[in-house]
This record gives sequence, C-alpha cells and structure tokens, in this order.
Amino acid sequence: MSERFANARPRKRFFLDMFTRDITLEDCILDLIDNSIDGLVRSRSVNIRASAFTRDDPSSRRSSQTLPLIKVSYSPSSFVIEDHCGGIPLDDAQKEVFNFGRGNSASKQEELRLGAYGIGLKRAIFKIGNRIRIRSQTLDDGFEIDLDVQKWAEKDLSLEDWRIPISAISGVRQRTKAGTRIEISDLRNEVSMRIKDGSFSTVLATQVSKTYAWFLDRHVQVEINDHSIAPFKIPFGKSAEVVPAIDSYQQDGVSITILATLAARSETGEWKAETAGWYVMCNARAITIADKSEVTGWGGVGGASFQPKYRGFLGMVFFESDDPLALPWTTTKRGLHHESEVFQHARNRMRGISQPILKFLDRMYSSETPEEPEERAIAEQMRAVDLSEIDRQKNTSFHVASGSKRPKKTTTRVQYDAENDDLVKIRKHIKKPSLGANKIGEHTFNYFLKAEGLD
Repeated sequence: MSERFANARPRKRFFLDMFTRDITLEDCILDLIDNSIDGLVRSRSVNIRASAFTRDDPSSRRSSQTLPLIKVSYSPSSFVIEDHCGGIPLDDAQKEVFNFGRGNSASKQEELRLGAYGIGLKRAIFKIGNRIRIRSQTLDDGFEIDLDVQKWAEKDLSLEDWRIPISAISGVRQRTKAGTRIEISDLRNEVSMRIKDGSFSTVLATQVSKTYAWFLDRHVQVEINDHSIAPFKIPFGKSAEVVPAIDSYQQDGVSITILATLAARSETGEWKAETAGWYVMCNARAITIADKSEVTGWGGVGGASFQPKYRGFLGMVFFESDDPLALPWTTTKRGLHHESEVFQHARNRMRGISQPILKFLDRMYSSETPEEPEERAIAEQMRAVDLSEIDRQKNTSFHVASGSKRPKKTTTRVQYDAENDDLVKIRKHIKKPSLGANKIGEHTFNYFLKAEGLD
C-alpha cells in the first residue's frame, strides 16, 4: 500500500484576513517599534533587560537630541515608520526576518530582543495596508522591498509563492544614518477609519509612553506625527523609613524580580487609584500597567480585592530572559500568558509579598482608629525615586525600619458628621456662604477653645 499525505500548508488569504484580525492597529505599531528597538539592540549591543535598574551617570548621559530616533507618521491614506537604529542586515532579511515564525536555526544572539514569535513585523504590515515599501541599510549592506500585497496573494500554489521579492543595496558609512524605513499605502478601510477616529492619536501616544517607559529618553526617542513622546513615570516611592519588598529568583531560564512598596504621593499630596496596582514587564517592555484584576492576584482564592484604600499600593514584576519565548507574554505582547508556569509561580509570590503592604494600608484607613494613625505620617514621607536607586539583589520583605528619628506629630485629624442644614445656618451667621465644611470645622473648634478659655 503506497504512502499517502494530506495537504497541510498555509494559505495566504487565511493569513491576510484572519491572522491579522486579532490584533489592533495600536498593537501593530508597537510591534513595528519593537522591530526598530531590536535593530538598536543588534547594532549597538544595548542591554534592554538591565535598563530599568541601571543608574544613569550624569557625566555620560546623552541629550535627547543624540539618541536614536524612531519616527511614526500617518494619515488616512498612508503610514510611515522610520528609524536610525542600525538597520536590518541583508542576510537576515533573506533568510529569517520575513519568515512566519522563528526557525530552529535562530541564533541565541538574535533572541536577545523584544521580538519573540517571528510574526509581529509581517502581521503588522499586512494588517495596515496593501502596498508596502521597505528600505533598510546597515553599515555593511541593505535591501529594498516593494510589494503589492493583493498581487502577491493571488499566487498561492506552492510554498515558493510565499517568497517576497527583495533587492540588495549598499550600506551606509555613518552609524547615525543606518536604519529602516517602512512606508505603507493603500491602507485597509478599517485602518483608515481608525486613524480618522479623534481618539486614536491620544490612545497611541499613551500606549507608547507606557510600553516603552524604560527605553524612552534613555536609549531611544519616539516621535508620532512630529510630537515627541515622554516616558510614563511609574510613581515608585521610597523613604528613609519604608523598606520595599524585593524577591529575586530564577526559574526555567527566566530571571524574575518582584518589587512592592508604597507609591509616591502625587503633586497634590494624594495617591491616585489609576496608577496603583501591578506593573509587569518582559525584557523591560511593559505588558501590564497598574493591573487590579485577578490576573495579577487580586481577589479570587486567597487574594484581597482591590478597593480605594489600597490606592497607595504599587508592585512591579520583571521577567527577563535570553529566550523571549520563555517569557509569559502573549503574541501581541500586550497581555499575560496566564497558563505559563513561570507566571503562575510568580503570581503566588506576588500575593505573598503584597500582604504586609495591604495590612499597612488597612491600619492606615481603619475606621476603628479615633485618631490619625502613625501609618499616615509614614506614608507622607514617601518620595518619587528612579528604580535604579533600588538594590534588587537583596531580598527583603516590606517593613518600616525601627529607630526612626521622624519628629513626633503634634496634630491629629478631627472628623465628625454634621447636618447640612446646620452648616447652612453657620455660613449665614458668619456671612461666608461659600465656606467649605473643613473650614467650618476649624472655625467651630477654635470658637470652642476661645469660648471656654482654653486657647
């Protein structure tokens, strides 16, 4: 009996119509920025995994004008991303870059990047439009591609039809000129509509600011339609009294660092709920921002649900690996792979490390405490710091250092309920109709002291 085989090869239309459906336009652009940063890592040996904990040397710090630039520009009819991050070698472009998925021959050095699955670049450009032009140059060589996607998709009889025509070009002489330009025109209708949406620019800028918080103004600049994007500032707090929780360990080829502490107060002296929660990074790329869901251990079995009194909590988890496939991120790199053993183990430790902080906040906002608790005074000393000021090599649990020389507080917050009608009467009596409730409380308290001769 002769051996038979069933066809099991890919179809271009499936890839173009279905595989690109499950990713947003914003995520496509982030994938293309990843590609540019990978060029920077490849050409300049940037250690992206250590960037968050590297203390800047002011004497060697470069101004933003000297950092490599990634420029994104778009309109309803075209999209362009251009960088000066080193470019893509011709050999890589011919053998690996345009494959769908990583091959077994991918070198270890090629995996020291943000690219993990070998699909981001292709999925992004095919999602955005039908006419794709790419020009990339390194110091040694370069290439050009001019692809009409619709014509390319018409021929799909064999695997050879998946090949993309490429032309070799010369390299550049100056490192600052080496880079890649991707221009996409004849945009898909849904992409043009999304770009026309008035909220798109704001959403994209916010996502870039948060996703590349550890890269912007440190290793690279990003401009979107000529507007420079500033890095998102995570309000990590520190004081002489508060010792943050730190848990560093290794598992299955991944280095994991868990940090948790109190957040720094905002400019108005408050904690903001929108910045509280867990931040999760994979190779310094932010995957989850200020998460307060069961995904990062809130609620569920054995976990406290997030509530307003926990808005002072801030936790960060760094997953770092030479092999990006070992990291617990999804293919869009904007979500966590919940079933990952590495992540499940980390989440259990995240729950444990957060407990002393949540108990601290419970005491701080206890309804049974008649006077202002000591925890409130401790929290007010938290100041915003760069993560490089934290020694992540020393594992500790969250605690308040003993022997503090903090001056003893001489005041206590006094709070009580009063009838609204009575407040109106007081305002009329003292002829201050707009006086706030707090000021009325101060006025009546001072009045009592004076009337009783206690002042």
